[in-house]
Amino acid sequence: MKIFDIVQLNFKQLIRDKKNLFFLLLFPAVFMLIFGIGFGDNVESDIDIAIVNHDDGDVSNQLVSIIEDFNSSEDEKLFTVHKIDDETKAQEMLKNGSVSTVLIIPQDFTSDMGKNQSSLGEVTVKGNAIDTDYGIASSVIAGILSEFSKEIIKEVSGQTIPEIDLKYDDLDISSSSLFDIYAPGLIVFAILMTITVVASNVASEEESGMIKRLKLSKMKTIDYVVGNLISWSFVGVIQVIIMLLVAVLVGFKWEGGIYTLVLACVVGIVTTFSSVAVALIIVDFSKNAKQASSISPIVAVPLSFIAGAFIPLPDCVIATINNQQIQIYEILPWNQAITAIRQVLTYGQGLDAIFMNLIIILIMGIILLAISVLLFNRKISRES
Repeated sequence: MKIFDIVQLNFKQLIRDKKNLFFLLLFPAVFMLIFGIGFGDNVESDIDIAIVNHDDGDVSNQLVSIIEDFNSSEDEKLFTVHKIDDETKAQEMLKNGSVSTVLIIPQDFTSDMGKNQSSLGEVTVKGNAIDTDYGIASSVIAGILSEFSKEIIKEVSGQTIPEIDLKYDDLDISSSSLFDIYAPGLIVFAILMTITVVASNVASEEESGMIKRLKLSKMKTIDYVVGNLISWSFVGVIQVIIMLLVAVLVGFKWEGGIYTLVLACVVGIVTTFSSVAVALIIVDFSKNAKQASSISPIVAVPLSFIAGAFIPLPDCVIATINNQQIQIYEILPWNQAITAIRQVLTYGQGLDAIFMNLIIILIMGIILLAISVLLFNRKISRES
């Protein structure tokens, strides 16, 4: 019963505190509006492409260099080329919007060239069929391959044989704007803002002596924490729904219907666990409510950037497992949440696509909660 008393108390305090309610629910929505207006259309000065060169021979390296140096005007290169070793990583970059196009050069491309009289070889280009940048990139690459083939035929074989084949592997992705990629990050940003309100509320309860009185009623620290988790998880669901509605209002293309919304809400719930845990840790290191209120935004806002809520993140590999590169920021539950919400709301994927993301979010949340309970219990014991 004590847990539900805490839940009821949190809701009453949230409804009474109009400033915190505005900051928690409407402030992130303003960000969504700004990003929707600013990034609703894809307009970029250059085109990001990823090249996966499994061959690494002289001919393939020459082809990559030509693509890198291709100019759209006298002084500007058309492409920003990302050389990626792992095809899975390149695919992820394509899906999260870091690149518009992936070019794959197969193994033995150089050594097998000229052996097959039907073609010089085959390369594959991947992208979203309705993405303007992909359309431009694939057309330009096709032209480069045609000219490059003529040079190879002249220099290597001297025979008139078909050119290098370009295989198109168009992705089934309906997203056509940067905003469709950024919107899930803004949803997670709203969940991260929970840190500021929870830290302020808990610190105020501690300062007023309410937590001491609750302890006298035989309430355990875990009861207090679970009560907060339940109440703020409901708020997390509300945040997901409000942010999605605002995003749709300014042009976000929501895929998958109610099913993906339910999955996004589940992601929001488990991600809120980590935000509540961080808020409790902040309270543990704060001397009073004012200090907790000052520290929490300093923690929450940088975490938003580090998790990738606003901008694509650079490579920062810490390990490679089964040929899959693990980035350092992927250990953050909020980064996993952005990936999961993007998969379900932007790409219309199901539970199987985000299952591992949910597991990682849950594991990291449990670890953070265990730390927060330990520190919070120690602090309350010292003050009793």
